This record gives sequence, C-alpha cells and structure tokens, in this order.
Amino acid sequence: MTRRLFIFIFFIYPLISFGQNELGGIGQWREHFNNLAVIQLGNVNSASSEYKILGASNQQVFFLSEKNKIKLAGKSTGLHDVSISCTAWDEEVGQLIVAYNNSNIDIIKGDQVYSITDLLLSNLYSNKKINHIYLLHQWALLSTDFGIVVLDLLKHEIKDTWFPNNNRQVTKTYQVVCTSTNLYASTENGIWISPLKNNWITNSQWQNNIDYNNAAIYKLTQLNNIVFGASENMIYQLPSASPYYKIDNGQIKNIKLIKEGLYTSVSNGISGKLIKINADKSANTIIDSTALSNPVDFLLDQSNIWVADSNNGLLLKNTTTQRIPLGGPGGNIHGQIFVNPENLIAPFGENSIGFSMYNQNGWKTITSINGKNLPFCYSSAIDPIEGSAWFASSQGLLRYHFDNGNIDIASPVAYKGFYRDVQFGKDGTLWTLLDQQGILQLQNNSWKLITPPNTISLIGVKKMIVNEQGQAWMIAPQHQGIIVYNPAAAGEKWSILNTYNNNLPSSTVTGIVEDKNGTMWVGTNNGIGLFDCNEINNCKAFLPQIKNNNGFAGLLFQKETVNCISIDGANRKWVGTNNGSWLLSSDGSEIIQRFTKNNSPLPNDTINQIIIEPNTGEVFFNTQNQMVSYRSTATAAASTMKNIQIFPNPVAPNYNGPIAMRGLTENALVKITTLSGKLIFQTRAFGGQAIWEGKTYEGNKVATGIYLIFARDDAGNEKAVGKIVITNGQ
Repeated sequence: MTRRLFIFIFFIYPLISFGQNELGGIGQWREHFNNLAVIQLGNVNSASSEYKILGASNQQVFFLSEKNKIKLAGKSTGLHDVSISCTAWDEEVGQLIVAYNNSNIDIIKGDQVYSITDLLLSNLYSNKKINHIYLLHQWALLSTDFGIVVLDLLKHEIKDTWFPNNNRQVTKTYQVVCTSTNLYASTENGIWISPLKNNWITNSQWQNNIDYNNAAIYKLTQLNNIVFGASENMIYQLPSASPYYKIDNGQIKNIKLIKEGLYTSVSNGISGKLIKINADKSANTIIDSTALSNPVDFLLDQSNIWVADSNNGLLLKNTTTQRIPLGGPGGNIHGQIFVNPENLIAPFGENSIGFSMYNQNGWKTITSINGKNLPFCYSSAIDPIEGSAWFASSQGLLRYHFDNGNIDIASPVAYKGFYRDVQFGKDGTLWTLLDQQGILQLQNNSWKLITPPNTISLIGVKKMIVNEQGQAWMIAPQHQGIIVYNPAAAGEKWSILNTYNNNLPSSTVTGIVEDKNGTMWVGTNNGIGLFDCNEINNCKAFLPQIKNNNGFAGLLFQKETVNCISIDGANRKWVGTNNGSWLLSSDGSEIIQRFTKNNSPLPNDTINQIIIEPNTGEVFFNTQNQMVSYRSTATAAASTMKNIQIFPNPVAPNYNGPIAMRGLTENALVKITTLSGKLIFQTRAFGGQAIWEGKTYEGNKVATGIYLIFARDDAGNEKAVGKIVITNGQ
C-alpha cells in the first residue's frame, strides 16, 4: 500500500519555526505533539536534500537543516501510525524506514509512503515489537521480539526471518551489527554469531559465545570489524570475556564506536551524561547532568554533538549547549483548554506544573517565572476586556499578562484553597469554583462568594459552564447529575438535575455546553440530553434521536460515553467519545463526519476535549495521546461584512480542494459569477464561512479566469464583494 506524503520533507514548502506547519486549507490536519521524548538520531547523507539530521520522537519524525530549520512528518502528512519504535535512513536508495511499536512499518521515499503491514497483521507471534533496524545494503535487518526480520529495501517487502539459534526457536533479539564476515546478534539468550555470505546467512551456522550468556548484553556497535557490546553497566570488546569498561553510577543507554572513538550515554532516569572512553580506558564526560536527563541516543556531526534526551527533547552542543525546540506543548495536556482568535492556552492539569500557549509565533511552555515554579493549573480563560489569561490553580487564581510575560496571584487573600474552574460571562464577570466553598465571582472589581444551601455540596465539583442567562451549570461529583445556580432577579435558586426527576440519560455527567440557540447539551456515559427550559426545577431533558444509514432511529449516543461536546460557527455539534469524534448537524439528527485513529490523523480514539478556534474554524482534539487539529468548514459569523477573506487565492493549477470564503455574516447568501455577470454557483455560509469546490452547478471545473463573489445577508443590510483567480480550470 502506498500513499502520497502530503507535506513532505524534501518538498519546497516553507519551513515554519518551532517545527509547526502553517495552517492548511479546509480538511487539512496538523499535529501538536510535545516531542520531548526524542528517541533516535541519524544522518541524512543526501546531496539533494538541505536536511542533514533526522530523528524521531515517540510520535513524529523530524528533519533538521544545517541552520536548524525543522520539518516534521506524522499521520497528518502521510504516515500510517503513531508511537514510533525506531527508524533508519537508507543512504543507498534515499529512503527512511519507520517502525512503530505495534510492528507496523512505513518506508518513505520521495513523496511516497509505502506501508508494510505484514507483521502488524500476522498472528504467528504474540510479541512482535521491532527493537532496532540495521541496514545491510539492500536489506533492513529488523531485530524483533521473536527474531530477525529481513526487509527488502528495493521491493519493499519482507524477504525472510532469521532466528539467532540453530533450532528456529523464537528468540527476543535486541540488536544486530555486521562486520565484513559475520553478523552479531544480541539476544535474550546471549550473543550469537553467523557467517555472512553475499550479505546473507545460513540458519544452521549460528554460533553462541557462551562467555556472554549471563552478561545481558543488549547494545552493539562496530567499526572497522571491531565490535563492542554493552549491558546495563558493563562494556565488552568482543570476543574478550573480560569487561572493557564499567559504569559505576547509572545505566548504559547507548554505545557508539565511531571514528572519533567509543562513546556511551548513561542515565539513572533523572540525570544523565555523555562519556567518551579513551584508548587507555580512562573516560571524559562530554556533556554532564546539568544538560542531560535520559540520553538514549547521540550523534557526532563534524563539530556538533546532538543528543536525543527522552525526557527533555533534542540537545545540540558545539561552542554552546542549547535545546532545539521541535514544536508542540511542553507536556501532555490534562487541564481545560481555552482558545480565542489570538491565543490557545493549555494548562497541564494535575500531572505537571504550568501551562503551554500557542499563537502565530508557535508554541511556548511556561513552568516558572522569575525563578519561581508555577503551581498545577487546572482551567484557563482569557479576559475578553483586559486580554490577560487566567488560570484556576492549586494556589489560587493566576493572571498572566501577554505584554510583559509576568504572572500574579489575582485571587483575594480571604479566599484560599484549590480553584478548579475559571471563565468569563458575556458581561465580563469572572466566575470560578473554589473547592469545598462555593462559586466566587469578580464583578466591577468586587469579589463575592456564593455558597449553596446545606442540602447541596460543591465538594469535588471541578467543571462549570456559565450560559447566556448567567446560570452556572456544574457537573455534580459522585454521579449525582448536574448542579445549577440561577441568579434570578426574583431570588437565587439552586437546583439538582438527575435521571429520576429530569430525564437525564444518566446521572454520570461528563460534559456540558450551550449552543447558539441557548439549548444546554449535556453529555453523559449513556448519551446526550438537551435542556431548553425557563424553569430549571421542572425542566425535563429531551433525548434526541439520530438516524443511521439503514433509516433506524435511536437515541443519540445511547450506551456511549460522551466525554465532551463543542459548538462550531454553524451551530453544529462536535462530540468526543472513547470511540473517536463525531460531527453532527445543528439539531443532532444527522452524522456529518466521524473521525477515528483508523481514518484520520487522530493519535487515539479517546477524545478528552474539543475546542474550536472561531475565526479559522480549526478544531483541536485533545486526545488521551496528545493533540491534533483539523480545519473544518464552519467559522464564527461576522457582525458586519467588510472584506471577504478567500483561501486559497489565487488557486494553483494542482489544487483540487475546497475554496473557503470567510468573514461573512450568519447564513449569508453567496453568489459566484464570471466577470460578465453569469451566475455559475450559489451557496450559503456555514456560520461565517462559505465553501466552493471550484465547480459549476453541473459539477464541472470552471475555466481559468477571474471570478467575482457577491455576499449579502437575508435582510440586504450587509453586502460584500470579493474576487478570486482560478488557474486550475479547463
């Protein structure tokens, strides 16, 4: 199986700082992975490429130029999987082999990606992980948990399986290297050696070096027919049974014998170092623990030393020591994300301190300010008036100022404790949850604590949504439904909505959101319920139905856990579940799209949060395994129409995707005509964006030329005109 690599490494696309691809067209994806777990490095010896260093994190492949420009490749650009195990660069053919932890394999050659799924689909072996790739001319020797798989790099197919023993028994193989005459394999049963003839072996000729059967050697390296092996703390020069060098503190992560000498990286899991072992068996520390944590791979490139640190990313040492950012947030996101047209704010939650933010300059992670560590941040919001970012944290409300990068504790001294959620109402009022105490408001520079009656407890309440009516809807703890605070003019009211009294599909509530019609959509572990009532206490949830392809109507997401719901500019519903994400029509009766890890770049099917950037319609999916985004067809509607923003414009000859026109008012009527005024297409805006495929009503591509776009609202009060150049017609 092959497919195009949509934005590939050797193309002439502009490189974006921080390794982040620019926002693409409608239907395009991009990854937002933290890439701190760098696992492998290598050289790209290709005169035709500006990229000289390649590497891999757990999720993506990256390439670096001599000027440290970065290009990323992942599922959004044509790869078939995530969770990378190891990679290798085939210098002779000019292709990259990528192996995944599930034993899937991709080979990237030019703008093609060849998928080799034989191991993935095979049931012959229970453990099939690929531990290492060694290139032997036209063969890639894959060290796996059952033996050595021989991959033909010319035909892109599996050629043979070698078992490093003489009885063809399954043997976990860690790594292989070859001298001019022999192949060496480090296995769970020691070191095995087989003669090479025409770059091939005969299975019955394996020999076991019994001196190493108890040495637990799992790393090998060779240069000029000299072979070294390493266990956790010993280095051996084969075939000598005596240790060549001993590591007294830490575990050996890697060894490499190169023309500069023998190097090893060491770590105790927290601090690490890179060591050069001299010919007299003395050692010099090249990079110490002040810069390294868990150095799993390294590369010497002229005067540069590159280190892959699986805890802290990519490090470069030459005249100075610096970290090379590979894009993405600085950790997995477990807090509540907030986005507006300028910034995306992503707190890490209870697993890591601080937060990351994303804007046109790329990703930036902040864990300390002025030398002081930030606390755990759970939720985020941006003040619509002042423009500062606010965080609910374990040490109060934090306020981050974008202009100077300072942060301060904004919560009053009188109210101490854990702040669990924060958001702003449409009038600029700040709402936050103060654990075990109540709802805290900031309005007109005055703080007010709102406490519930004795019959209602807010202990353990972590999530809240304030709707257009100024009501606070909270997910009750311990599967008790919803708590609603209503600051009605006739007097404050507190209510509990549950299965028994209010027709919720389940009292285990997972998410709440208000749509553009003022209807409250409630996600549970048994589908979705809708509330659209003036009187909360007597309100009954409406359980929407949906039709499947066979015309059968069933309750919306019945028996499905709905983790989150988000509303786009056209009032459509994006629903995140444990089985992927769904886009529904505005009333929930129709499935428009469904994304899973099998049909999209989603890295995982468990969707924890969906947020939508209103101006571009980019939908961010925070999954159980990091975050990706997708540019959808709907944007927020404009209040007035001044300029129609068209993308792409002009339309290139090879472009076959949709053409987006945004900056429109809600449901605006859009007409596309020739310069002479002939109408060729008419459509309506999704929220504030209309989509045109560059075709006539009959489905034919329009001819090359200039086309006019006329947009107006139904009342005729708002009008706008645009122009688009088409160069891909007939």
